[in-house]
Amino acid sequence: EKVYDTVEDLYADPDIDAVYITTPHNTHITYLRAALAAGKHVLCEKAITLNSAELDEARAIAAEHNVVLMDATTVLHMPLYQELRRRVDTGEFGRMNLAQLNLAGGAMLDIGVYALSVMRLFMASQPVEVVSLGNTCETGVDVAGGIVCRNAEQQLGVVSLTLHSKQPKRSVISFDNCYVEVNEYPRADHATIVWTADGHREEVAAGTEAYALCYEMADLEQAVAGDDSKRELLDYASDVMELMTKLRADWGVVYPEEE
Repeated sequence: EKVYDTVEDLYADPDIDAVYITTPHNTHITYLRAALAAGKHVLCEKAITLNSAELDEARAIAAEHNVVLMDATTVLHMPLYQELRRRVDTGEFGRMNLAQLNLAGGAMLDIGVYALSVMRLFMASQPVEVVSLGNTCETGVDVAGGIVCRNAEQQLGVVSLTLHSKQPKRSVISFDNCYVEVNEYPRADHATIVWTADGHREEVAAGTEAYALCYEMADLEQAVAGDDSKRELLDYASDVMELMTKLRADWGVVYPEEE
């Protein structure tokens, strides 16, 4: 019913409560600054910013204007991961020891965010030790990376990313009592639990892959309504952005907007 000539007109409309930013990564912070300052709640596509400094700035603006900022990385919102984390929290799986993730696709801000988000979701705290090797191509883009992380609880994460080779989108989270395998994990709606004691396999299903973007919108609505568990999802996104910023620095990958 409404068409706006400029984004400024959209921001100025009091009938607009929330804005969904889907532009390229390098423009996110520009739109985030304006939308948040205009008092709009924001759902922003992954990766939410180019680096940690930009995300810290966006979070500060959101806090100043008392609005919700949410990262649209699908794994933060899929019901499957919420169900698996619920069971982790009950202690049923035992201690989490190792997260192994593989993914093929674009560079760090495109696919790395998925792998690191799954790893961080199941870790008790942010990794404090990170070692890695990264390959870049002639354009300076990171095209392959091997990453090992460890947090204060001695939980390990091992991540393999590649652009030029195919590999399965596979995550395996190992606990004392079982391991959980999730294939096609960026928008997964089912997982397999293999129990250590007798090797039996349990299939778990939650949500529907096709509704991935709907779950993001629903989580934003719940966060705006005051659900702290949904608001805290941005803390995971901040941890992941911190990791990605460090990894790119270690690999010497600098985006033009950062120079």
